[in-house]
Amino acid sequence: MSLRDQSTTLALQALGAAARSVSWSGRLSLGRFLGRRMMALSSARKRITESNVELAFPTIDRTERDAIVKASYENLGIVLAELLSTPSITRDALLDRVSIPGFDAVRARHAEGKPTIFLSAHYGNWEYLAMTAGLMLEAPVSIVVHPQHNAAADRLLNSYRTKFGNVLIPMGEAARPLVKALSSGGTVAFLVDQHGVPEKDPWIEFFGKATPTYEAPAALALRFNAPIFYAFAEPMADGRYVAPIRELPMDDLSNDRDGVRELTRRHVAVLEEQLRRRPELWSWQHRRWRA
Repeated sequence: MSLRDQSTTLALQALGAAARSVSWSGRLSLGRFLGRRMMALSSARKRITESNVELAFPTIDRTERDAIVKASYENLGIVLAELLSTPSITRDALLDRVSIPGFDAVRARHAEGKPTIFLSAHYGNWEYLAMTAGLMLEAPVSIVVHPQHNAAADRLLNSYRTKFGNVLIPMGEAARPLVKALSSGGTVAFLVDQHGVPEKDPWIEFFGKATPTYEAPAALALRFNAPIFYAFAEPMADGRYVAPIRELPMDDLSNDRDGVRELTRRHVAVLEEQLRRRPELWSWQHRRWRA
Protein backbone atom coordinates (compact mmCIF):
# COMPACT_ATOMS: atom_id res chain seq x y z
CA MET A 1 0.00 0.00 0.00
CA SER A 2 1.34 3.42 -0.92
CA LEU A 3 1.80 6.08 1.73
CA ARG A 4 -0.94 8.14 0.10
CA ASP A 5 -3.41 5.25 0.16
CA GLN A 6 -2.52 4.47 3.76
CA SER A 7 -3.02 8.10 4.77
CA THR A 8 -6.39 8.24 2.97
CA THR A 9 -7.60 5.08 4.71
CA LEU A 10 -6.52 6.35 8.12
CA ALA A 11 -8.26 9.65 7.42
CA LEU A 12 -11.49 7.81 6.53
CA GLN A 13 -11.27 5.85 9.77
CA ALA A 14 -10.78 9.06 11.77
CA LEU A 15 -13.65 10.76 9.97
CA GLY A 16 -15.79 7.72 10.66
CA ALA A 17 -15.10 7.97 14.36
CA ALA A 18 -16.07 11.64 14.24
CA ALA A 19 -19.24 10.93 12.26
CA ARG A 20 -20.33 8.24 14.70
CA SER A 21 -19.80 10.52 17.69
CA VAL A 22 -22.32 13.18 16.63
CA SER A 23 -26.07 13.32 16.08
CA TRP A 24 -27.82 13.01 12.73
CA SER A 25 -27.91 16.80 12.40
CA GLY A 26 -24.25 16.91 13.40
CA ARG A 27 -23.42 14.55 10.53
CA LEU A 28 -25.12 16.91 8.11
CA SER A 29 -22.95 19.78 9.33
CA LEU A 30 -19.85 17.58 9.23
CA GLY A 31 -20.73 16.42 5.74
CA ARG A 32 -21.17 19.94 4.40
CA PHE A 33 -17.79 20.85 5.86
CA LEU A 34 -16.18 17.78 4.26
CA GLY A 35 -17.75 18.64 0.92
CA ARG A 36 -16.36 22.17 0.99
CA ARG A 37 -12.93 20.80 1.88
CA MET A 38 -13.09 18.36 -1.05
CA MET A 39 -13.99 21.25 -3.32
CA ALA A 40 -10.99 23.24 -2.10
CA LEU A 41 -8.48 20.36 -2.22
CA SER A 42 -8.68 19.56 -5.94
CA SER A 43 -8.87 22.48 -8.34
CA ALA A 44 -8.79 20.07 -11.29
CA ARG A 45 -11.84 18.18 -10.06
CA LYS A 46 -13.63 21.43 -9.32
CA ARG A 47 -12.99 22.60 -12.90
CA ILE A 48 -14.52 19.36 -14.21
CA THR A 49 -17.54 19.91 -11.96
CA GLU A 50 -17.96 23.52 -13.10
CA SER A 51 -17.58 22.51 -16.75
CA ASN A 52 -20.21 19.78 -16.41
CA VAL A 53 -22.73 22.12 -14.80
CA GLU A 54 -22.12 24.76 -17.46
CA LEU A 55 -22.53 22.17 -20.23
CA ALA A 56 -25.81 20.94 -18.76
CA PHE A 57 -27.21 24.40 -17.96
CA PRO A 58 -25.69 26.86 -20.45
CA THR A 59 -28.42 29.46 -19.98
CA ILE A 60 -28.23 29.98 -16.22
CA ASP A 61 -25.95 32.63 -14.77
CA ARG A 62 -22.64 32.12 -12.99
CA THR A 63 -24.14 32.62 -9.54
CA GLU A 64 -26.64 29.81 -10.07
CA ARG A 65 -23.96 27.49 -11.46
CA ASP A 66 -21.68 28.19 -8.51
CA ALA A 67 -24.52 27.41 -6.11
CA ILE A 68 -25.11 24.04 -7.81
CA VAL A 69 -21.40 23.22 -7.66
CA LYS A 70 -21.13 24.08 -3.97
CA ALA A 71 -24.30 22.20 -3.02
CA SER A 72 -23.20 19.17 -5.04
CA TYR A 73 -19.94 19.00 -3.10
CA GLU A 74 -21.78 19.44 0.18
CA ASN A 75 -24.14 16.58 -0.71
CA LEU A 76 -21.13 14.43 -1.55
CA GLY A 77 -19.68 15.21 1.87
CA ILE A 78 -22.97 14.35 3.59
CA VAL A 79 -23.11 10.99 1.81
CA LEU A 80 -19.56 10.26 2.94
CA ALA A 81 -20.24 11.27 6.56
CA GLU A 82 -23.40 9.19 6.68
CA LEU A 83 -21.75 6.17 5.06
CA LEU A 84 -18.86 6.36 7.53
CA SER A 85 -21.35 6.35 10.39
CA THR A 86 -22.86 3.02 9.25
CA PRO A 87 -21.22 0.85 11.95
CA SER A 88 -23.28 2.67 14.59
CA ILE A 89 -26.57 2.60 12.66
CA THR A 90 -29.21 0.00 13.44
CA ARG A 91 -31.66 -1.57 11.04
CA ASP A 92 -34.59 0.29 12.59
CA ALA A 93 -32.75 3.61 12.55
CA LEU A 94 -32.05 3.29 8.83
CA LEU A 95 -35.63 2.30 8.03
CA ASP A 96 -36.75 5.38 9.96
CA ARG A 97 -34.29 7.50 8.03
CA VAL A 98 -35.15 6.36 4.48
CA SER A 99 -38.55 5.59 2.96
CA ILE A 100 -39.18 4.07 -0.48
CA PRO A 101 -42.85 4.52 -1.37
CA GLY A 102 -44.01 1.96 -3.92
CA PHE A 103 -41.44 -0.67 -2.94
CA ASP A 104 -44.19 -3.26 -2.46
CA ALA A 105 -44.05 -3.94 -6.21
CA VAL A 106 -40.43 -5.11 -5.89
CA ARG A 107 -41.23 -7.15 -2.79
CA ALA A 108 -44.10 -8.87 -4.59
CA ARG A 109 -41.84 -9.91 -7.46
CA HIS A 110 -39.25 -11.26 -5.06
CA ALA A 111 -41.90 -13.28 -3.22
CA GLU A 112 -42.90 -14.85 -6.54
CA GLY A 113 -39.29 -15.65 -7.44
CA LYS A 114 -39.22 -13.16 -10.32
CA PRO A 115 -36.13 -11.07 -11.22
CA THR A 116 -36.03 -7.29 -10.85
CA ILE A 117 -33.60 -4.56 -11.84
CA PHE A 118 -33.25 -1.49 -9.64
CA LEU A 119 -31.69 1.71 -11.04
CA SER A 120 -30.48 4.88 -9.38
CA ALA A 121 -27.61 7.34 -9.65
CA HIS A 122 -24.98 9.12 -7.57
CA TYR A 123 -27.77 11.35 -6.36
CA GLY A 124 -28.99 12.28 -2.89
CA ASN A 125 -27.86 9.49 -0.57
CA TRP A 126 -27.53 6.57 -2.96
CA GLU A 127 -25.66 4.57 -0.30
CA TYR A 128 -28.54 4.62 2.17
CA LEU A 129 -31.00 3.93 -0.65
CA ALA A 130 -29.25 0.66 -1.52
CA MET A 131 -29.02 -0.44 2.12
CA THR A 132 -32.68 0.37 2.74
CA ALA A 133 -33.80 -1.49 -0.38
CA GLY A 134 -32.10 -4.64 0.91
CA LEU A 135 -33.70 -4.24 4.33
CA MET A 136 -37.16 -3.70 2.88
CA LEU A 137 -36.74 -6.63 0.51
CA GLU A 138 -35.51 -8.81 3.39
CA ALA A 139 -33.05 -10.31 0.93
CA PRO A 140 -29.71 -9.25 -0.55
CA VAL A 141 -29.61 -6.81 -3.43
CA SER A 142 -26.72 -7.52 -5.81
CA ILE A 143 -25.11 -4.16 -6.60
CA VAL A 144 -22.65 -3.55 -9.43
CA VAL A 145 -19.81 -1.30 -8.25
CA HIS A 146 -16.63 0.26 -9.62
CA PRO A 147 -13.70 -0.89 -7.43
CA GLN A 148 -11.59 2.00 -6.12
CA HIS A 149 -7.85 2.28 -6.78
CA ASN A 150 -7.19 2.39 -3.04
CA ALA A 151 -7.87 -1.25 -2.14
CA ALA A 152 -7.75 -0.69 1.63
CA ALA A 153 -10.23 2.18 1.52
CA ASP A 154 -12.38 0.16 -0.86
CA ARG A 155 -12.52 -2.75 1.59
CA LEU A 156 -13.37 -0.40 4.46
CA LEU A 157 -16.24 1.32 2.65
CA ASN A 158 -17.53 -1.93 1.18
CA SER A 159 -17.72 -3.43 4.67
CA TYR A 160 -20.19 -0.66 5.50
CA ARG A 161 -22.15 -1.09 2.26
CA THR A 162 -22.65 -4.79 2.97
CA LYS A 163 -23.49 -4.45 6.68
CA PHE A 164 -27.18 -5.20 6.14
CA GLY A 165 -26.64 -8.09 3.70
CA ASN A 166 -26.29 -6.59 0.25
CA VAL A 167 -23.82 -8.17 -2.18
CA LEU A 168 -21.30 -6.13 -4.19
CA ILE A 169 -20.29 -7.21 -7.69
CA PRO A 170 -17.15 -5.60 -9.22
CA MET A 171 -17.88 -4.09 -12.63
CA GLY A 172 -15.22 -6.09 -14.45
CA GLU A 173 -16.49 -9.39 -13.06
CA ALA A 174 -20.21 -8.73 -13.20
CA ALA A 175 -21.52 -10.81 -16.12
CA ARG A 176 -21.72 -14.25 -14.52
CA PRO A 177 -22.97 -13.14 -11.06
CA LEU A 178 -25.66 -10.95 -12.65
CA VAL A 179 -26.91 -13.76 -14.87
CA LYS A 180 -26.97 -16.09 -11.87
CA ALA A 181 -28.84 -13.58 -9.70
CA LEU A 182 -31.48 -12.80 -12.32
CA SER A 183 -31.88 -16.44 -13.33
CA SER A 184 -32.70 -17.29 -9.72
CA GLY A 185 -35.23 -14.47 -9.32
CA GLY A 186 -32.93 -12.04 -7.55
CA THR A 187 -32.81 -8.26 -7.47
CA VAL A 188 -29.83 -6.45 -8.97
CA ALA A 189 -28.99 -2.75 -8.83
CA PHE A 190 -26.99 -0.34 -10.96
CA LEU A 191 -25.99 3.31 -10.70
CA VAL A 192 -26.52 4.34 -14.31
CA ASP A 193 -24.93 7.78 -14.52
CA GLN A 194 -21.33 7.06 -15.51
CA HIS A 195 -19.45 7.08 -18.80
CA GLY A 196 -19.80 3.82 -20.74
CA VAL A 197 -17.49 2.09 -23.20
CA PRO A 198 -17.41 4.12 -26.44
CA GLU A 199 -16.72 1.13 -28.70
CA LYS A 200 -19.39 -1.09 -27.14
CA ASP A 201 -22.20 0.85 -25.51
CA PRO A 202 -24.87 2.96 -27.21
CA TRP A 203 -24.36 6.71 -27.45
CA ILE A 204 -27.37 8.34 -25.79
CA GLU A 205 -28.18 12.03 -25.57
CA PHE A 206 -27.76 13.43 -22.08
CA PHE A 207 -28.46 17.15 -21.68
CA GLY A 208 -28.32 17.46 -25.47
CA LYS A 209 -24.93 15.81 -25.96
CA ALA A 210 -24.47 12.14 -26.89
CA THR A 211 -22.32 10.09 -24.55
CA PRO A 212 -21.68 6.31 -24.29
CA THR A 213 -24.01 4.76 -21.72
CA TYR A 214 -23.75 1.28 -20.23
CA GLU A 215 -26.17 -1.03 -22.00
CA ALA A 216 -26.10 -3.82 -19.39
CA PRO A 217 -29.19 -2.80 -17.39
CA ALA A 218 -31.39 -2.58 -20.49
CA ALA A 219 -29.90 -5.69 -22.09
CA LEU A 220 -30.44 -7.76 -18.95
CA ALA A 221 -33.95 -6.40 -18.43
CA LEU A 222 -35.04 -7.46 -21.90
CA ARG A 223 -33.19 -10.78 -21.83
CA PHE A 224 -34.64 -11.91 -18.49
CA ASN A 225 -37.96 -10.05 -18.74
CA ALA A 226 -36.96 -8.25 -15.55
CA PRO A 227 -38.76 -4.92 -15.13
CA ILE A 228 -36.69 -1.87 -14.34
CA PHE A 229 -37.63 0.17 -11.28
CA TYR A 230 -35.88 3.44 -10.50
CA ALA A 231 -35.67 5.70 -7.45
CA PHE A 232 -33.66 8.67 -6.21
CA ALA A 233 -33.14 9.33 -2.49
CA GLU A 234 -33.98 13.00 -1.95
CA PRO A 235 -33.34 14.67 1.41
CA MET A 236 -36.27 16.24 3.21
CA ALA A 237 -36.17 19.23 5.52
CA ASP A 238 -35.51 17.07 8.59
CA GLY A 239 -32.58 15.25 6.96
CA ARG A 240 -34.52 12.06 6.23
CA TYR A 241 -34.76 10.70 2.68
CA VAL A 242 -37.70 9.77 0.51
CA ALA A 243 -37.23 7.77 -2.71
CA PRO A 244 -40.49 7.01 -4.54
CA ILE A 245 -40.01 3.96 -6.74
CA ARG A 246 -41.42 3.82 -10.27
CA GLU A 247 -41.41 1.27 -13.06
CA LEU A 248 -39.91 2.12 -16.45
CA PRO A 249 -42.21 1.07 -19.32
CA MET A 250 -40.68 -1.61 -21.58
CA ASP A 251 -43.54 -3.90 -22.62
CA ASP A 252 -43.46 -2.47 -26.15
CA LEU A 253 -39.76 -3.30 -26.69
CA SER A 254 -38.14 -6.34 -28.27
CA ASN A 255 -35.03 -8.11 -27.01
CA ASP A 256 -32.75 -6.81 -29.75
CA ARG A 257 -30.28 -3.98 -30.35
CA ASP A 258 -33.02 -1.44 -31.06
CA GLY A 259 -34.88 -2.44 -27.91
CA VAL A 260 -31.75 -2.18 -25.77
CA ARG A 261 -30.97 1.25 -27.17
CA GLU A 262 -34.49 2.56 -26.63
CA LEU A 263 -34.71 1.23 -23.07
CA THR A 264 -31.32 2.80 -22.32
CA ARG A 265 -32.58 6.09 -23.78
CA ARG A 266 -35.63 5.91 -21.52
CA HIS A 267 -33.73 5.47 -18.28
CA VAL A 268 -31.28 8.23 -19.25
CA ALA A 269 -34.26 10.52 -19.88
CA VAL A 270 -35.58 9.73 -16.38
CA LEU A 271 -32.20 10.65 -14.87
CA GLU A 272 -31.99 13.90 -16.82
CA GLU A 273 -35.50 14.87 -15.76
CA GLN A 274 -34.54 14.31 -12.12
CA LEU A 275 -31.32 16.32 -12.45
CA ARG A 276 -33.10 19.21 -14.08
CA ARG A 277 -35.47 19.30 -11.13
CA ARG A 278 -32.83 19.22 -8.38
CA PRO A 279 -29.34 19.39 -9.92
CA GLU A 280 -27.59 20.17 -6.64
CA LEU A 281 -28.09 16.58 -5.43
CA TRP A 282 -26.09 14.91 -8.22
CA SER A 283 -22.34 14.26 -8.18
CA TRP A 284 -21.19 16.40 -11.09
CA GLN A 285 -17.53 15.68 -10.26
CA HIS A 286 -16.96 12.83 -12.74
CA ARG A 287 -16.36 13.25 -16.47
CA ARG A 288 -19.75 12.21 -17.83
CA TRP A 289 -19.06 13.73 -21.24
CA ARG A 290 -15.75 13.00 -22.95
CA ALA A 291 -14.42 13.78 -26.38
